[in-house]
Amino acid sequence: MQIQAIAKGMALGAAAGMVGYLVSSAGSSEKSRLKRRTVKAAQAIGAMLDSVADLLHG
Repeated sequence: MQIQAIAKGMALGAAAGMVGYLVSSAGSSEKSRLKRRTVKAAQAIGAMLDSVADLLHG
């Protein structure tokens, strides 16, 4: 169970770092689009990890 939490933390940390870099270098019109896409990507990663965990425990 802890491995799943560690993997989620690492994935979200990497995504947050990438978004921070992209937002800092992006223009103002691109920032809202990047934020929206990042939220969708983070939700998709979380759903995927939950599905994998269900398969392993199920």
